[in-house]
Amino acid sequence: MEDDGETDEDETEAERRARLRQQEVDGSRAQAEELFGDLSISNKRAGKAVTITDEGDPGKAIDLSSLAIFNPNTKDQFTKLRETLTPLLVANSKKGQYSLFLQEFTKQIAKELPSEQIKKIASGLTTLSNEKMKEEKAAEKGGKKSKAAKTKTTLNASRDVGVRADTRAYDDEDFGDDDFM
Repeated sequence: MEDDGETDEDETEAERRARLRQQEVDGSRAQAEELFGDLSISNKRAGKAVTITDEGDPGKAIDLSSLAIFNPNTKDQFTKLRETLTPLLVANSKKGQYSLFLQEFTKQIAKELPSEQIKKIASGLTTLSNEKMKEEKAAEKGGKKSKAAKTKTTLNASRDVGVRADTRAYDDEDFGDDDFM
């Protein structure tokens, strides 16, 4: 204790505040580590290493997260990643579980985004859905007549009666000139 008193006297006020602040941070960190265990506390979340093993040779393992394509930084790199993954995933679109997979996959990859970005993505998907529905409706109507077109009445005259009718003679006046109303 006496040694602490001597060091306290030797340090300046700023050094003492810095030391106390560091002790407080260290104590908080120790409590957090005790409480949360092995969880990472950093802002940058490190992705899990994704390894693929060859079933024929279990010794061969590829760490996908170490490949440059899976660590994009620029717009062009993200475009290349999208163009690489899209055909691989779309190849499974005819399978029964694909729709459910895509719903869950989209939720998981968008989970870390802010709500504004998720709204933009949802808006884009809504637009795509509306376009698809219009295309399906147009394809459905292409071979069929609409109900209104089926029930429309038309007059088909087979004889030319317009020539025989006398429309010039108005001799049939039963009322006189003085009978106006």
